Parts: sequence; structure tokens; C-alpha cells
Amino acid sequence: MKQLISATLSEEAANIYNSWEKQKKSQIISEMIIANDTVMKVNEARAKRIGFLQQLLSRCCVALHITHGKDPLCREVNENLRDTIYYQYWD
Repeated sequence: MKQLISATLSEEAANIYNSWEKQKKSQIISEMIIANDTVMKVNEARAKRIGFLQQLLSRCCVALHITHGKDPLCREVNENLRDTIYYQYWD
């Protein structure tokens, strides 16, 4: 289905748009919309993955601290988490 769209462009965007070859503008816009949709979906998937990994890391940190609080690996992980919500003020 083809659809006519209307947009108000910034001056910079209008300059770019007007520099495109005639008869190719709609094709370029269509390709940009498709590409941007793909990027947005990838970013959403990455955000979910990061959230999952943050939860997993948090659980690992707690387990490490409980079982091996003085272990060098535990301290290294904790130091790399400084200034995050996962950083623990361990002695």
C-alpha cells in the first residue's frame, strides 16, 4: 500500500532532501523508514538483553560475596561495578 505523507522539515533536513535526485526521494525515504525501524527493534532487543544481564550479574555478585567475599575475582567484579546500582560497599 502506498501512502502520501507530509512533513515539516528543519532547514538542514530540507537542504538535504532537496539535494536528492528527483524521482528518488520517495524511495530514499521508504528505505530510511525501513532501516530506522530495524534499528529501533535491535535497540529494544539490546535493552532487554542488557536488563537481563544486569539482573544476572547482580545475582552472581551476591552469590560470590556470600560464598567467596574475599575472592580476588569477587573484588575485581565489584570494583568494576563502582558507581552502579550493583556496587556493594564490601569491606
